[in-house]
Amino acid sequence: MAKNNWLIPSLIIVGVLSVALSLFISTQTEKTKPGARPLARLELNLGKVFVLRNNMTNKEVLTRKATLFALDSVETGVDGDATMEFDSSYRIRVPENSLITLDEENERIVLIIKRGDLQVENYGREGSVYISKDGVRWTATDYEMNYKKQAPTETLPELAPAETPVANQKPVEGLTSEFIQDTLKTHRSSFFKCYTQLLQRTPGVVGQASISFTIERTGKVSQADIASSSLSDPQFKKCLLEAVRRVEFKVFGGDPITTVFPLRFE
Repeated sequence: MAKNNWLIPSLIIVGVLSVALSLFISTQTEKTKPGARPLARLELNLGKVFVLRNNMTNKEVLTRKATLFALDSVETGVDGDATMEFDSSYRIRVPENSLITLDEENERIVLIIKRGDLQVENYGREGSVYISKDGVRWTATDYEMNYKKQAPTETLPELAPAETPVANQKPVEGLTSEFIQDTLKTHRSSFFKCYTQLLQRTPGVVGQASISFTIERTGKVSQADIASSSLSDPQFKKCLLEAVRRVEFKVFGGDPITTVFPLRFE
């Protein structure tokens, strides 16, 4: 009878230990499974951006930040823009209408461009991040250099290297409003970085701001000021002015140009 009294508690203890051991093994397996290592941090700059997980079966709307793992994808809408940051110090922007899939090979991160493009904003440890497009793979540094060299001049005329002036060639007179707007749009991630910092201080805030500035004939920006703003945060305004001062336009002839650039943040 005494033996029977000890038998049931003993079986219960063995069962509990078995379950605990199974959970421990499962946890350790999950930690070490391929693809569990975070590859990048994604931050929303503006517009609609989505994170696609589990072989694109789950689609999440990026509201602020997200962690990216192997085989995750980033999709930007027609007005979307986001930035990926890596432990190797690389910072890469995903512009509008792009679809990028992350993968990992031999501890190297590979960004596969399925639609659109990428822009390297900050360089890091060479050989840690690769970019694959149309079946060709480069290091992130080589890709940025090759992309700019191979880009057709008709699509990026303002970014083409300056040529030696031909004798009696007249300088370009003025800058068109379309060119000014297009140049500013290429730097919009810098403006919305200011907004992201503002959201960290004041979550949920929305509004608009207009920046007035002068473009000198050298292409440099001067006399930048906030013409109007529904957002009164001083640090936010200072950040916007610093961003616009970093924009460089091409050299032109004629008088300096004063313009206003409106921005909406929501």
